[in-house]
Amino acid sequence: ETMVVQVNICLLLLVAAALLAAGKGDDSEQCGVYIAESSTDHVLGSFAGKSYQRDELIGSSDAIVQAFDLRYHNRNEDEQFTAMFENFLGTCWSADSNGGTTEAEEVISAVGGPCFSSAGHVGMINAVIYQPATLLKSDTDLLSSGYDESTSPGRGAFTLHHNLTLIAVDKITAGSEIFLDFGSEYNGYEDVTKANIDDYRKMDEAIEKMLEFFNKHADNIGEKAADEVYQFMKNDVLDLTAEARAPAARSLLPSTYHGLQEIMDKGGSALNTYPSVVKDVDWLKNNAYCQDNLVVGVSQIEHAGRGAFAKREMKKGEVVAPMPLVALNYGRKALTMTEYLNEHGQEVDSDEDAATTTVKTQQMLNYMLEHPQSSVLFFPAGPLVPYVNHGGKDANVKMIWSTKPWSNVKNAQKLEVESLSGVGAVDMIVELVATRPIKKGEEVLLDYGESWAKAWKKHTDEWKKKMKKVTLKSAMVLNENHHSTEKAAPFPAPSEDDSDFGNENVALQCLLLYDVDKVERRRNEDGTRTKVYPWIPHPANANRLKTDSAIRSMNRGGCRIVERSGDEASGYRYVVQPESNPDILVKNVPHSAIRFVDLPYRSPHHDETAFRHAIGFPDAIFPAAWKDLLGVYKDRDE
Repeated sequence: ETMVVQVNICLLLLVAAALLAAGKGDDSEQCGVYIAESSTDHVLGSFAGKSYQRDELIGSSDAIVQAFDLRYHNRNEDEQFTAMFENFLGTCWSADSNGGTTEAEEVISAVGGPCFSSAGHVGMINAVIYQPATLLKSDTDLLSSGYDESTSPGRGAFTLHHNLTLIAVDKITAGSEIFLDFGSEYNGYEDVTKANIDDYRKMDEAIEKMLEFFNKHADNIGEKAADEVYQFMKNDVLDLTAEARAPAARSLLPSTYHGLQEIMDKGGSALNTYPSVVKDVDWLKNNAYCQDNLVVGVSQIEHAGRGAFAKREMKKGEVVAPMPLVALNYGRKALTMTEYLNEHGQEVDSDEDAATTTVKTQQMLNYMLEHPQSSVLFFPAGPLVPYVNHGGKDANVKMIWSTKPWSNVKNAQKLEVESLSGVGAVDMIVELVATRPIKKGEEVLLDYGESWAKAWKKHTDEWKKKMKKVTLKSAMVLNENHHSTEKAAPFPAPSEDDSDFGNENVALQCLLLYDVDKVERRRNEDGTRTKVYPWIPHPANANRLKTDSAIRSMNRGGCRIVERSGDEASGYRYVVQPESNPDILVKNVPHSAIRFVDLPYRSPHHDETAFRHAIGFPDAIFPAAWKDLLGVYKDRDE
């Protein structure tokens, strides 16, 4: 009997070990981030499916779809158009968040995934967009696949901006909602009537000190004296130290000192104030959408650029990706760029004074959903959805409407098109559902529709005739030469010849942060002196809302290389002259901090011969109320 018990114990230990090993083995089986209704309002929110440490990346590497000078090209429209148009732009990011600002006068970024679905909160910011990921991205995968931007009919058809992700700026526990920093103005950081992130953090520190005091002295001084001390701390001390922010800070404290420990037991003043920001992970599994079922890679479809691939095996009928929709009323019109030029080549406001008229379409059209009998376009802001390519008969996903109880899609489907711009994406969610079992690593494909397929075939058939000979390389190609993962060429010093610097399509940009307290003075040949500062990877005083690593890209701008030192083995270092402050030099700038960027209107995105066509919104699921062009429809693409 003793032997049997020992054997059973051994078997139990083996089973337990196997379960632990299985749990630690393949992390791809665990969903890292979900999308559901936010705990703060009836808007979308992102929730951690696992715990994240500070500086850990969150979510997959998403695409960024840029739109150029949208407000300028729609400046003459009426108030109703402008109001609906601004509603769409309000869901987009400024391109300053991802390094796309150099391509036009104004660049707007449409994004998906956690960067889109995460809510903002002035007091509980725990993640930010990780800008270096997009600025210092590598394109080795695409260029080594055989893609040639000078000859491919896909040139300019797909976005070159990618690798968008979030980074945790605090420890995030599994189930916690992810809150982003939308800027102090948007978040109401200066509003003294409500606590902000600094108030929460400072009060947590104060509560810990209060607890230490009362745990040590409360019994000795008695209940009445202890309460008087607490009220003095809560009122007089806070008024003196927090000044205008005292009311907001005081609102985070309990009525008596006995409640201090409960606040810390709940995880601090923020979680005590908003306990619903933490969901049970099992609830998320059953009621939310997983946002990391896909990973990005080079598409197996010729000329398609990058594609979306299954991160884990998925069954038939399983949701591969949620697609929250953002409506753009008069979408075709809004994405059309019309320029009127007089006989001198100068731009004028109307065709009455124009000698020539040029009409182009924004690249964003390629990522929009469109029904031929509706004037509204829809941007599908799902995780990695922009990478899901056309599969035609080989498609393995289809679109259906969400059935989540927290998404009121049925009400949105009844609205007239004029009201759609005011509907939040939380109530317009379409699911990409597997039409058959999908293997891990298999490319996920959607049928874009017959109209798209015909237009693409026509474009590829005629490409060689209309293709312009491309002699100048884009920033993507030049950066690959200097930042290849295999062998990176150094940037040339002024004494060295390099044709890249004669390329009128690009400019050199540096991520420059330097220590102003460590200045040197270099004597010049004419007897003058130039101040020289050492490059540093982050500011000495980090911004209150961002980690050091997350803000490294904030000080970027044009630059000129003055000197180079080092070698491939030790790493190249440069002395550069900032374009914004040509009277100084910055030394010890690492090779990784220097990049080429495309100059305005020079990247492949602006190629006038590039393919443009929206993705078909299936008629079978398109609401009848949204068909405002019914009876007057004429195929726009014929």
